[in-house]
Amino acid sequence: MDKKALLERESPFSYVCNQCSRCCYNKVIRLNPYEVARLADHLGIKSSEFIREYTEANGTVLKRVNTGACVFLTPKGCGVHSNRPLVCRLYPLGRHLSADGKERFSESTPHPQSAGVYGKEKTVSDYLEAQGTAPFIGAVDRYLDLLKRMAIALQRNTRKNGLKRQQVRKAALPFVKVSDDAPEWLDIDPVVSDYCEKNGLTPPKDPSEKMEIHIRAVEAWLQTL
Repeated sequence: MDKKALLERESPFSYVCNQCSRCCYNKVIRLNPYEVARLADHLGIKSSEFIREYTEANGTVLKRVNTGACVFLTPKGCGVHSNRPLVCRLYPLGRHLSADGKERFSESTPHPQSAGVYGKEKTVSDYLEAQGTAPFIGAVDRYLDLLKRMAIALQRNTRKNGLKRQQVRKAALPFVKVSDDAPEWLDIDPVVSDYCEKNGLTPPKDPSEKMEIHIRAVEAWLQTL
């Protein structure tokens, strides 16, 4: 990536989407449990059903149909627009965090027939605010931090028990699997329900509240390693 092209929040940038939907093809749209919770809630289903029906790569990527289009693209545009994931909200920007936590942004190469209009009238920060990215960026950063702590805990457990990493993963993850490859910790609803039942709490319906308990549940598990 060309470092000269990297932008910061106060860098001049503007973009107007004219709903041509050309950016909705052949993209890898990655998800975290918070985004799954929002999309599942939008559709009125549980996260387990959403993962089975609408994702691949163990619940971490939205499916695409045979044409390469996002599974939620309709003739009228995005069918889940109000709860679209961060990747879609950021487009045509990409967000990058360096090892020291420095945040920067890059511009994606547009589709050659894109109807989107680029400019410099505003700033990256203005664009992020207009796209409602704040809770999604917050969720991404929370889960990145959680994954780092999970990796450290598993490495510590590996050294302590003299086991190979794969053995530790299979032995340490206490949750039922969604599939042969996906640990249930990625499936937010059953993890939250189980934690709430064990701790005398009422399972929340709000995705942000679900995320808080979901992270708390995984942190409680880490304490047992």
